[in-house]
Amino acid sequence: MNPISPERLQLFFERFPLLEKTLGVLNDAKIPFAIGGSGCLFLLGNERLPDDVDIYLPRDCHDEADGLFGITSFQYKSSQEDVRNSNVDGDHSMQLTSGLTLTIEGKRYDLELTSDVLAMRLEADYANQRVFLYPPEDVLLIKALLQRGEDVGKHDIADIQNFMKVYPGLRREYLEKRIGMIGAEERVGDIF
Repeated sequence: MNPISPERLQLFFERFPLLEKTLGVLNDAKIPFAIGGSGCLFLLGNERLPDDVDIYLPRDCHDEADGLFGITSFQYKSSQEDVRNSNVDGDHSMQLTSGLTLTIEGKRYDLELTSDVLAMRLEADYANQRVFLYPPEDVLLIKALLQRGEDVGKHDIADIQNFMKVYPGLRREYLEKRIGMIGAEERVGDIF
């Protein structure tokens, strides 16, 4: 059974008109990608509609993707995040992302889109495009690490709680493996 409903895919593509073009370019060039963040969770059943689409790329594919779209990346750094981003057609609703590293309470977490993570993606077809989703367990892990709230316009803990109520396919063994791989046991503690 495919956990990605055609109705949600249709709504998602309608909400983000650049998505079909973006995925078409990435698919045609055979650049591996995965839709992450709130978009991934929405496509798998979460109720909150996302404001943008985060499309994760392996670090070594970002230059090629930027070249295909004729765009330039920028490094976003905050007290917690260090990530490379670029926006398709200059539209901030369509963001290519790579090299995500989080530093929280002095500890560094590397959340690169590796071959292990790519192997756990979920897949669907829509509008003649292959649609790959970041493993939802990894999306939840990123949100559990960040724990951002409404004070910064985010809903990390609420997203985790709501998603776990509506998504029965959570691969707990994989999630536990990922938590251990990056050494996040203390940070994510009781969230899961």
